[in-house]
Amino acid sequence: MPDIVLASIKPLGLAATASALFLTGVILSARQLKINAPVLLSCVTKNLIQPFITLGLLYLFGITGTVAITAVLMVALSAGFFGIVFGNRFGVQSPDAEATLLISSILCILTLPLFISLTAGL
Repeated sequence: MPDIVLASIKPLGLAATASALFLTGVILSARQLKINAPVLLSCVTKNLIQPFITLGLLYLFGITGTVAITAVLMVALSAGFFGIVFGNRFGVQSPDAEATLLISSILCILTLPLFISLTAGL
């Protein structure tokens, strides 16, 4: 794409990301948080099991360097908000998905530094 086109649509992309995060906050603030077994299982899976599987695969295939570090840290991030925003647009509300997003974001404060330290040797 020409540079002028990229320069003109970049602010739209940045605004869309900020708007989606704001909308997610509004949606979550309007709901009551319900913690149950599926929510806890999905948080543990997203924040711990998936990054450890990624680490294992990287060691298995001998992948190192910035690609390996980026892969682990991207997988170690908290659950995404797109499903909640997209579902809300079509009238689908999932209390479990909303609780998973919130709890995995909080849990990420602890797990992300763990995986940063584990990837120091890659």
